[in-house]
Amino acid sequence: MVDMHHFRTILYATGLCALISPAFSSEWITDFEEAKARARAENKAIFANFTGSDWCGYCMRMKRQVLDTPEFLAYVRDKFVLLEIDLPRRKQVDAAVLEERRRLCQRYEVTGFPTFVTMSHTGEVLGGWVGARPDVASTTTLLDTALARGQQLTAARQLQGTARARALMEVYQSFPKNFKHAAAALRKEIHDHDPDDTTGLKEQAMADAQMLELMEQLNAHYRDYQRQTEIFDSFIAQAHPLNQERIMELKRDMVVFPCLNIMLLNADSVEEVLKARDYVLKEAQNSYPDHMKADMIKALEANFQNPEALLQQVRARRART
Repeated sequence: MVDMHHFRTILYATGLCALISPAFSSEWITDFEEAKARARAENKAIFANFTGSDWCGYCMRMKRQVLDTPEFLAYVRDKFVLLEIDLPRRKQVDAAVLEERRRLCQRYEVTGFPTFVTMSHTGEVLGGWVGARPDVASTTTLLDTALARGQQLTAARQLQGTARARALMEVYQSFPKNFKHAAAALRKEIHDHDPDDTTGLKEQAMADAQMLELMEQLNAHYRDYQRQTEIFDSFIAQAHPLNQERIMELKRDMVVFPCLNIMLLNADSVEEVLKARDYVLKEAQNSYPDHMKADMIKALEANFQNPEALLQQVRARRART
């Protein structure tokens, strides 16, 4: 019996696919090795969609609003081979295939769905993001950035020694913060060409590792604001110097202001408005760096100068919704 998967892989690797069958550029391939072979043969990058197709609402919305649209498919046609790594819960999938997909999730440290990874034909990460994008334009902008990063890598690898290391370090620093962890091979390459660490890679890698650990802990307690506050405070107390302000900013965005909004939107008395004020002023002490703290606390206090008027605004907003 002919192994059709093996046969197709050979065709893509040798370029004979163009002679035997038309190229379906918008086809979603489900096998990683086959996608790499086609990308190599067609001189394209790979756009990988890590998805839970029959249970993840954001995955379904992204597919409907972006991935299946003629506009998106026209964009990727000449640039990307499309790879879908699906981990469904209701569909029947061969156990060996499912296990291989799980290994790919581990390799690229995919912990949430949907996750999108742009990679070269060798599987080297060029960029990516977690979560659905609102439209085609915001998606293709990220993909263009990843392709440009691939070109930068190619140019950097024409250099030698510390010049190469510095050029590669510039690329590394341009990676999305939550995808630097997937660039282990790039970090090794920088180190190999800069053993004296003139690029500062060691400190940057330590800082990035701390941020990855922080995000993993936060994701494990999604919307548990009390536990997330404890996690943030623990990390702020031991923050790497490169991360101090980043962690504080994240705390404000992910915990402090969401909690403040919830407290205000549910306030039914001046006392509850003042409780919200006390909360945000207390948290401001821990979530702003020293050079910003006094000005930001002053600005926050100004918002609560008339708690009765603020309560009326809250009630009016609730009435509109």
